[in-house]
Amino acid sequence: MIGRALLAGALLALAHPSSARADGCPATTIDVTDWAVARSPRLPGFTLRLPRTFTRDAAASAAHWTAASRATLTIAQRAASAPAPPVPSADGRAGYTRCEARVGAATATIVSYVAPGANEFVMDARIQWPDGEELHLRAGAADREHLAQLLTAVRTIRRAGA
Repeated sequence: MIGRALLAGALLALAHPSSARADGCPATTIDVTDWAVARSPRLPGFTLRLPRTFTRDAAASAAHWTAASRATLTIAQRAASAPAPPVPSADGRAGYTRCEARVGAATATIVSYVAPGANEFVMDARIQWPDGEELHLRAGAADREHLAQLLTAVRTIRRAGA
C-alpha cells in the first residue's frame, strides 16, 4: 500500500509541467526482483531488468523489446568516437522532466514527457560510461504505469566489466 502511494507520488511529479529539471532523478519505488534479466545480441556485454511482460524482438535492427501494445523500448549503442545525438528539450512538451542519475559506473541523462498529440508517454535516455561508451534508449508507453517501469529499467542497465 505504501509502495503504491510512493509510486503515485513519483508519477505525479513526472506529469507535473513545471518539473523540468536537471537534478537527481526521483527514487524508484518499483521492486525489480521478479523482473527478468534481459539481453540482446545487438548489445553484447549489456544487461538490464524488464518486467516479464516484455519480449525481445529478434527481427529488429536494434535491441528492441515490447510489452504488447502498452510499451516499447529500443536501445542503440554509440561508439565513444561518434557524435552524440541531442537529448530532447522541453519545447513546450507536457509533463517534461529531465534528470541525471548514476547507473552503475555510468551517468544517465533521462528525459520523459507526453508526446504532443499522440497521447503517448515518451522516455529518452543517454547512459555514458567514463570511457565514453554510450547507450541511447528510446521508449514509448501507453500509460503512466508502463512509463514508470521503463524509467526503472533504465537504472538496471549494467555493462560487463564496468
